[in-house]
Amino acid sequence: MSGRLQRLGLLVALATGLWAAPVMADEGSSRAPADDKDKMARLEALLEAQQKKIDTLEQKVATAGQQDTDRARVEQMKQQIREVLSEQEFRESLMPTTVQAGYDKGFFIRSSDEKFQMKFNGMLQFRWTYYRSQPKNHYLAPGFKRHDRTGFDIARGRFRFSGYVYTKDLTYLLELDMSSPSGYDTRLYYYWINYRFLDEFQFKAGMFRVASTRANFMSTSTMQFVEYPMMDAVFGYNNGLGVRAWGQLFKKRVEYYVDVVNSLNTAGTQTITTDEDWYTNGHDSNPAILARVVWHALVGEASVPLEDTAHFDTPSDIERHTQPALDIGMHYVFDDNYHDVGTGTLRIPFPRRTTRAGGFGLTSAEGLQINQFGFDAAFKYMGFSISGEYVLRIQDVRNSDHRPFTPLYLLTGNESTDTQQGAYVQCGYFLPIPGLEKKLEIVGRVGGVSTLAGKQHGDWDYGGGLNYYIDGHRVKLQTDITKVTEAPISAPAYSMANVNDSILVWRVQLQVAF
Repeated sequence: MSGRLQRLGLLVALATGLWAAPVMADEGSSRAPADDKDKMARLEALLEAQQKKIDTLEQKVATAGQQDTDRARVEQMKQQIREVLSEQEFRESLMPTTVQAGYDKGFFIRSSDEKFQMKFNGMLQFRWTYYRSQPKNHYLAPGFKRHDRTGFDIARGRFRFSGYVYTKDLTYLLELDMSSPSGYDTRLYYYWINYRFLDEFQFKAGMFRVASTRANFMSTSTMQFVEYPMMDAVFGYNNGLGVRAWGQLFKKRVEYYVDVVNSLNTAGTQTITTDEDWYTNGHDSNPAILARVVWHALVGEASVPLEDTAHFDTPSDIERHTQPALDIGMHYVFDDNYHDVGTGTLRIPFPRRTTRAGGFGLTSAEGLQINQFGFDAAFKYMGFSISGEYVLRIQDVRNSDHRPFTPLYLLTGNESTDTQQGAYVQCGYFLPIPGLEKKLEIVGRVGGVSTLAGKQHGDWDYGGGLNYYIDGHRVKLQTDITKVTEAPISAPAYSMANVNDSILVWRVQLQVAF
């Protein structure tokens, strides 16, 4: 830049000399041309303007150089600070760990170094139920009449503690249940720890919801109906105690789960018991194995930002997808039951041998080898949602010809392998009422269960309802009416009081979650 300025100065000086030569030659003359004076004045003005530009350019160059020097110094200081703060002992002495508290999808307490966090959530489902059953029931004593029932229940009262310890990759959850199905006694419902090695592989140990049907795998706080479909009462396996390997593959487009648990539908057993308590509190040495795979075939887009794996956290399209979303899944269950007959174990419906038409019986899964296959799918688009699944269960009577005889064989006389199946389809649509696009949803469902052993026998359930989302799933009011032609199982949590009841149930439920 200085060389350019020097050359510019020489050019200006040369031009000045050329203009000044005629003036010097005529210095003795008394009459100088007037235009020479004007040219001189213009040249001096031009020279002054050029000098100002040169000064401005020199100032900019100096400023730019200083800024580059300052940036280099700042980066060097930042690097030095990072190196100093990377020393844990110095960092803790300079900035001791403090406790933070607040609300972020739950009340939380965490350390400022983000190594520990505990989050507290709660949910209340307050329900009113009207239950009308048929006057007579094939399964009860002849002539025994049933009466209608109505009243209030706390269907689910849950308190959950969750968070992470030492690292965000080591998470935990503890959930307590206080509800009418448990007689309002506080019980441990979930308790697990999970370590994330990679998104593709994680490991969980404890008590958790096992990977069986799609309906059973969903959260109870996001259900589209007041309660699970009837089919799930037979083929869903609820909680298990054991371990899980799971992960997300192919950029989280595929999720897999593999569970190994003590037994199906039982979490209250233990390994070491007295011989007298073995059949009451113990479990056999044959673990149940469950596997589930879900393919997010169409991720879709929603009016609110969602992760690829979060589009079907709820069966309703409350997010209002502007691009279609599609999930396809399947599951497999294996259990070789030797004596898992403790409280709450798996119960098997079967067609009773009776002179009356119809009639389910119930017995334990003792002595059965179970292989269950299930296929499911779910779709969402523009406020519309539909989901459904089909389940086939193969039951192999293992101890039909020697002691201890399988209870199912003793009750039916059937010593061969038999099958049971069930299915349901449910859908919902948010009514396009201005201002209520994400508030009012109409829902419908149809499903059935069939026991094919011996005489073919089955039943159906039909239902419809209306949901009002006051504040999403956090505060919502639901009502539905369901007709069950003949209950295949007794399950108070599913609003089925007795086997073989012909049921008409009307439910209204208020849910508040935080």
